[in-house]
Amino acid sequence: MRIKPLLVSLLLSVLLPPAIRGEGKDVYLDLMQTAVQAYSPEHIRAYYEEVDAHGIKEHGFARLTANLGILIAHSRMSEYQDSFVHMMDLCTREIPIARQRNAGHGEVGNDFAVKEICCCILEVEKAGFLPKEKTDGWRSALADMKADDIYSVRPPVGDKTARNWCVFGSASECARIMAGIGGDRSFADKYLQDQLRFFDENGMYRDPHQPMVYDLVTRLQYMFALYSGYDGPAREGIEEQLLRSAPLTLQLQSVTGEIPYGGRSNQFLHNETFYAAVCEYYARWMKERGQLEMAARFKAAAARAVASLRYWTDQKPIRHVKNRYPVESGYGCERYAYFNKYMVTMGSWAYLAYLFADEEIVPATSPEKAFTLVTTPDFHQILMHAGQYTVQLDWDAEGSYDSSGIGRIQKAGAPPVIALASPCPAQKPSYTLDLRNPGPLALSPLWDKYEIVSARTGCVILTDGQSTWTSRLSRRGLKMTLKGKGDQALTLPAFAFDGESRTRIDCDGKSLTICFNGWQCRYTTNGTITPTGLEYANRNGHLLRYDATGSERLVIRVRIRKE
Repeated sequence: MRIKPLLVSLLLSVLLPPAIRGEGKDVYLDLMQTAVQAYSPEHIRAYYEEVDAHGIKEHGFARLTANLGILIAHSRMSEYQDSFVHMMDLCTREIPIARQRNAGHGEVGNDFAVKEICCCILEVEKAGFLPKEKTDGWRSALADMKADDIYSVRPPVGDKTARNWCVFGSASECARIMAGIGGDRSFADKYLQDQLRFFDENGMYRDPHQPMVYDLVTRLQYMFALYSGYDGPAREGIEEQLLRSAPLTLQLQSVTGEIPYGGRSNQFLHNETFYAAVCEYYARWMKERGQLEMAARFKAAAARAVASLRYWTDQKPIRHVKNRYPVESGYGCERYAYFNKYMVTMGSWAYLAYLFADEEIVPATSPEKAFTLVTTPDFHQILMHAGQYTVQLDWDAEGSYDSSGIGRIQKAGAPPVIALASPCPAQKPSYTLDLRNPGPLALSPLWDKYEIVSARTGCVILTDGQSTWTSRLSRRGLKMTLKGKGDQALTLPAFAFDGESRTRIDCDGKSLTICFNGWQCRYTTNGTITPTGLEYANRNGHLLRYDATGSERLVIRVRIRKE
């Protein structure tokens, strides 16, 4: 009987990412600290002076303040204690008046940040490192706020403009109630119930244009509402949707630990911390429901998400977006997705993962089985998993962010960008790039429309009405066959530059090889591969386009392996 725990320990050490093997939930505090330390003392000082002079105009400063306070409460970064107190004084002074002060100037961030500030106050009080008079003063400054006076989005029930911001605001009101700092239960009841109409038949939340980020991060706000004790009329509907989307949530994760690409706010480091938080909630909830196998699988998924961030956080200086361009360039970022706001967001979601995490749940050691997932047409994604490979295909992409076709091929352990982490936008991009794309670019035929013929485990077949494109995924890699009358062609994106380093690309007509960081992605064909000389860009960097051509039946094989 003594040997069993030892065997379990050995299995965990071999099969699980290092991030979760022995660190427990403190790994999330580590991620918070990593996010906050990306801001230098000079940066924090300048940020404070800007907000002090002009007021709160978005939620980055409040989130930075809350993260810092929570870390100090856990005996980390205590050298910032005086700075934190000044920052919190400023937040509690400005949050109640931010909307009035900035009337007509868009968001003020309260929808997103009030929750974090309330949680911070609770953590600081629990740690007891400040006088009660100080924390009582912060409470008093926020207690009398009226929800309709402080949030940017509060439309009538049923209004088409009422989307994820309403759920964020509702979660913040739930946090106020949980913390005993005021709060409007009727506000939460109204919008938590109203927003249930935007879930699809799989339990995925449909924000405008169905970005993958806002499915997951909105479900996370619903989870926080339940965690905070919400038991209003929307509770049954929330639980129904969360249960419906639970199995699918595991299948959304790539073998590298990432959420799917697709739409706005994607390819940022905070994506994986909110996915980890979602999985930690599901793990806890499944354990409570007696579904221990599912709890263990969710715990392992959270571990993979955490481990995936190490690829990016080990590179210094840390960027908040998944490339190596200078932060000040804004490369790969929407106008709202700048460093001050989105770097610390990684820490905010890590904190929710910390809150939800149950350390008694042992992560599953068995790998996820092969599958093919087809979302509803709203999200228009197909995800395939086999062995150590993930493939993601978008059959109706939003052109300002993505292109139709295969936009992701990843292998566990390999650099996530070596083949494809995301496609290039087909139209004028909704985020900053440093060159103009000649057109769409994904791994795809030269088609204008994509119709699904069949999708089953290991095989997806699509058509444009004239040719058929079959993609088969196995533990050996991806095999694609394009069949039709006359000449056939597939575009092959070759990752070339991440903003700092270049790949090595070799093409001999029958094969195309991309080498990067000790790994290679290799395409081989029965046809001919030729360079086009065209260069494209996406959030991750630059890609070169190669075309594979053949007559009637074109075959392409893709494998990723160590050099």
